[in-house]
Amino acid sequence: MTELDFVLLTVYFLCITYVLYQMVTSFNDELTIWLDQEYLDEQLTALNLKDTIGISFKFDNRYEFDKLKKLSIRVTNKSSDHAIYIDWDYCALTDQYEPPRSRRVTRAVAGSPLDVFQRQAFSAIAPGKTLVEDLFAEDMLTRKDEGSPIQASETVLDFKPPNKKAPEAKKKRFKNFMSGEELFKFELYLVLRFMGFGSSPGGDRVSIVCRFNVRKLDWTAGLPWNPKTP
Repeated sequence: MTELDFVLLTVYFLCITYVLYQMVTSFNDELTIWLDQEYLDEQLTALNLKDTIGISFKFDNRYEFDKLKKLSIRVTNKSSDHAIYIDWDYCALTDQYEPPRSRRVTRAVAGSPLDVFQRQAFSAIAPGKTLVEDLFAEDMLTRKDEGSPIQASETVLDFKPPNKKAPEAKKKRFKNFMSGEELFKFELYLVLRFMGFGSSPGGDRVSIVCRFNVRKLDWTAGLPWNPKTP
């Protein structure tokens, strides 16, 4: 092998290595998310609501970092004779960012709303029925101009790398999350009002915390033959 052959071979392997690195990097931005069902069940049992209400969420098997634009919730009223109400203005999304955030929850509104309402109407769930809603954090919603409807321009979670001035705790958490060593957790504080369940005349408000776990997937999850939906 001549010196020129050696140089060409080296360049060839460097190019192959670079292409493979770029391919891995392009697939290395996916996560999976799930509800902590055990934590939710413990609360419902402690509140004696296990036979009264059911709460669930719909998620795909995996998401790219910039694709989780809403939370899809299902709330079932298991009672046979009393309505359940959700007070959206009392609900909040919280997370583990540095500093930790608390964000106002906004549910999707039919039509093409031009702004986020200062007050939201509560949702009533009739006996034996199920409410299905898409939820957003208020800071996710923007509009292109004054005549455009509001829409989700941001994601529920932001996994951009922290800047150099970010707290060390945030940098460490991001590094551990990206390596798969640490789960990211966030919570939805859901406030319900019960009328006629032996409650006071105005109804009793109960706060239920829905906790979610987020895990960064290995880059191989992004390969085309791995489905995103069940």
